Amino acid sequence: MPIHQPLTFREQIYRIYRKIRFLAKRGTLFSNRTRYFFHGEDYVKGTFTTIFLHSTFLFLLAYLLISVITQIATCISAQAFDINTILYYYDINFLITGDKWTPDAVHAIFSTGPIIALLIGILLFLLYMSVITESGILRLLVLWMFAQTIVHFLGNMLMGALFRKGFGYVIMYMFFMDTGKMLISVFALVVMVSLGIFLPRLFLFSGNIYFNYLNGKNRRKFIWAQFIYPFLAGNIILLLLKIPEITLFEVCTNATMLFVLLPVALLGMKSQDLFFDEDPRTMKLSIPLIVITVLALLLYRIIFGFGIRL
Repeated sequence: MPIHQPLTFREQIYRIYRKIRFLAKRGTLFSNRTRYFFHGEDYVKGTFTTIFLHSTFLFLLAYLLISVITQIATCISAQAFDINTILYYYDINFLITGDKWTPDAVHAIFSTGPIIALLIGILLFLLYMSVITESGILRLLVLWMFAQTIVHFLGNMLMGALFRKGFGYVIMYMFFMDTGKMLISVFALVVMVSLGIFLPRLFLFSGNIYFNYLNGKNRRKFIWAQFIYPFLAGNIILLLLKIPEITLFEVCTNATMLFVLLPVALLGMKSQDLFFDEDPRTMKLSIPLIVITVLALLLYRIIFGFGIRL
């Protein structure tokens, strides 16, 4: 009988490659078991991978829009006090020495961004409520922008009081004692958690972008793919985008969105089933959305890396 020589490591790798190539051409590379692992029971109607990618890129786009708007508003407010500024992707450089700041200037300038975020958030909430039954994917951008305004208002207030930065300068110039600063932080935290408790249905209704219904079979996977994973991935991308100038204050401020998302996720997983309509849904990765977001991130990093003088 012929004696079979054992395959070398290189031959084993080549055999595996040929088998993968054969299965890919035949269309059976991903079995039902593998598809279930990535997409769950409802992978025929839509993949949770696509949901995650769409939501992550919309999260990043929402951050860029709200962040740039609030920062420009802060620079314009500084102009009212004859203070020139240079806007960078990581901070605003106020061209003034520390001893020339006045209480009125501090109160107005460092409260402008959070107040603008609050006003935009109210408008976005009303807009989202008016289109809540629509199935367009841009509705998710409105929802993420609304969540970002909560961070830029309440999150800035919470972490500003703790780090003495951002809105914390306003609190400092009001000469609050440590007890007063702690009460402001607790107030911001309680409001964010309360919003998370009262908004799960608002967030779950974004499921009609992909599904005709949300029930026990797809609701949990949808919440993770639509909100939790994109939040984590988005913040990691923002961290990498702003290295080496990223600050602990900004990281913690961005992380405060968890105080809203965690109650939404926990209560959403236990909510009743939602039926939206019977219109057919299509699950297709939006390449234009990805391209636009990537270009926006690159332009943001490059242009604001040089700084914009206002």
